[in-house]
Amino acid sequence: MGRMARLSAGCMAGLSLLASPVWAQGSTQGSITLRATVATTCAVTVSAGNATLDLNAGSAPLPVATVEERCNAANGYTVSLTSKNGGSLSSGTATIAYTLQYGDSSSSNGTLSTARDVTGVGRQTVLSVLVPAGTQRQAGQYEDTVTIAIAAK
Repeated sequence: MGRMARLSAGCMAGLSLLASPVWAQGSTQGSITLRATVATTCAVTVSAGNATLDLNAGSAPLPVATVEERCNAANGYTVSLTSKNGGSLSSGTATIAYTLQYGDSSSSNGTLSTARDVTGVGRQTVLSVLVPAGTQRQAGQYEDTVTIAIAAK
């Protein structure tokens, strides 16, 4: 007999009950086997800050977002960041390279991955950007998109 229950945290749990009746004369006990399953659930929530990058003056690592990581995978999980433009802000054909910093890890090529052990609670990590100073910047609106993904190991 199988039964599925919805948990408030958003994961699915299954519970199976196997009853074993005892038919022996004079028996005073029986047994039941309980089995349950919790599905792996991983998610990130990104809270963008109101940071403004000064592309001429440059910036020390400037916090641009806070990322909450949640994953219940038994072997831990991996958080990966990928820049659409390979670690550059772009405006038409003009580009300005920058460095991503995610917690204690950093990357100047727009790709970053960090392994985590399962903790059972959400973990918050700050995403920062470092832009070198530059005096000969071409006018324009510069942008890049950073994708943050989480996956069970």
